[in-house]
Amino acid sequence: MCKPLLNLTPAALLLLMVTSSVQAASNAQMIITASVVAAACDVSLSTSNLDLGNYTPSDFSGVANPISASKKQFIVGISNCQTPLAANDIAQLTITGQTLAGNPTLFNSNNTNTGVMLSQVSTPTDYLKNGDVLSVATAGGTPSTEDFNGKTLSLQAGLAATTTSGINFGAVNAPILFSFTYN
Repeated sequence: MCKPLLNLTPAALLLLMVTSSVQAASNAQMIITASVVAAACDVSLSTSNLDLGNYTPSDFSGVANPISASKKQFIVGISNCQTPLAANDIAQLTITGQTLAGNPTLFNSNNTNTGVMLSQVSTPTDYLKNGDVLSVATAGGTPSTEDFNGKTLSLQAGLAATTTSGINFGAVNAPILFSFTYN
């Protein structure tokens, strides 16, 4: 009786080794971020995609000078705001996005010599840079939720280049984040 059991032992061990083997593929990592702030607001855009159109190299008229026909306006606003903590507190938006090397006002995540320039409609030649902070609203003497809720900024985007010759063909892709900043 022991003999047949001994004959099965190597086969059973082999079967156990094959079935208990674990195949590990690749691992995945996620970076999770959050901010703890004194007060919060939701940020919204009048559009999440802004198509500036199609242009040829001859449409570009200068370095870091947006093509007039490419300029499009959009609105960024804040809502669902908590009551500001104190009088004169400021609701702000921080602008972040990848820019072209040596050109902090030309946003583009593709490696070309063209990009998008942003400005406030009220100051059309004061171009915004990655990391700029824009004031949206200031709390009154007796702070209330209405001090910040529903406040907006009118911005415009336009297509520009880093050079006047040798303009690269291809798509311009400029993901830009507008994040709420308090004071």
